Amino acid sequence: MATDKTWFDDKLKSNLFYDLGFRALVWLAIASLIFRHASKKADFSPVDAFIASQENVLPVVFDVMLACFMFCVPAMLLKDLEHVAPKHWGQDTFAGKMGGVIRRLAGDLTLWILGAQVSLLASLGVLVVYVYKEDAWSEGAIQFVAVFSFVLVASAGIFSLVSVWVRKKTSLVTSHEKFLTIFDTGWKVLGFYVGLIAFTVIAARL
Repeated sequence: MATDKTWFDDKLKSNLFYDLGFRALVWLAIASLIFRHASKKADFSPVDAFIASQENVLPVVFDVMLACFMFCVPAMLLKDLEHVAPKHWGQDTFAGKMGGVIRRLAGDLTLWILGAQVSLLASLGVLVVYVYKEDAWSEGAIQFVAVFSFVLVASAGIFSLVSVWVRKKTSLVTSHEKFLTIFDTGWKVLGFYVGLIAFTVIAARL
């Protein structure tokens, strides 16, 4: 059974950043409704809500990020291999079909992470409004809000780019003619990704 096809879906699919922006608005609206209903309780505390969201969501986000990294790298690798050697890695082959499954998993994981980050930003926004109304600003509170906001926005930006590259039709490397002249075989593409992973691991340990 096929999904409905509309002009709006086509517009969103024409640029995956539009799709992410629309999803972010939906996630933000849902998170806002959750906080709105929670605020009706007599014992509601924005501070407790923010702490609870950190304690409950962040550990899961970190676990999903690790799984996402484990899926995103082979997803992009298999897409490049499919582009440079369709005979051995195309969608008609077993490897190509597995690549399609991995790309779908990687794409869904990036979307879940982005949704969780939007929820955390919403809880932080509620906390900021509460602190502002109570006139409880301090240097420590300002620094915490600034640092936490920067980390969330930066990580959301990174995962937005990753999500787009995993879900879009074109591959990361071999879709560009300049790179295709260099990485024109499966082994060269594999070597590029091995080097990329090694560089990432080394840079993370510095």
